[in-house]
Amino acid sequence: MLQISEIVRKTEEMFDLFNEHFYEGELSRPAITVSPDGGRGAYGWCSINEIWNASGEKYREITLCAEYLDRPIFELAATLLHEMAHLYNLVHGIQDVSNNGYYHNQKFKATAEAHGLHIEKHAKYGWTVTTLAPETEAWIRKTLGEDKINASRLPVEGTTKGGSKKSINRSIKYVCPCCGTIIRATREVNVICGDCGEPFEQE
Repeated sequence: MLQISEIVRKTEEMFDLFNEHFYEGELSRPAITVSPDGGRGAYGWCSINEIWNASGEKYREITLCAEYLDRPIFELAATLLHEMAHLYNLVHGIQDVSNNGYYHNQKFKATAEAHGLHIEKHAKYGWTVTTLAPETEAWIRKTLGEDKINASRLPVEGTTKGGSKKSINRSIKYVCPCCGTIIRATREVNVICGDCGEPFEQE
């Protein structure tokens, strides 16, 4: 029987375990929720603001995407630790992303790699390609085993796996290779990014 409450409980237990091991218990547990992707194309995200109120206490939120819960436990752990790194930076006033939260900078990489992760650079989204450091994977294997969550949300009919609607898009997408900013045009254009001075590249 599917019990969403059991899935949330497991992710809360994982947060508490990771918090103690990698952050020495420094982080307050946020609201941890399971939600459809909604077209974001992300495995998870952390709210910038404290958006939950419980008995006068304010909390941020870490959301794990429901469509991707049944990945191997090591991948789910990497996603949760990724969002915990964002949470740590938010608490400490460290600006670790730009371009509306999509481009991850060196500050994110530094925090994430100090807390159990290995980060590589994505051409468009910066330092965001996340895997477990070898010693972290070994510790999780010893501590949690390899049992994964055997449930995930099916995409709605007529949408992609990430939740976005299938449609014919006649616009041309351009991306700044430096900061990842995206623009669209109905014809071919030659545009320079005002922030980086780099020409946008057609995708």
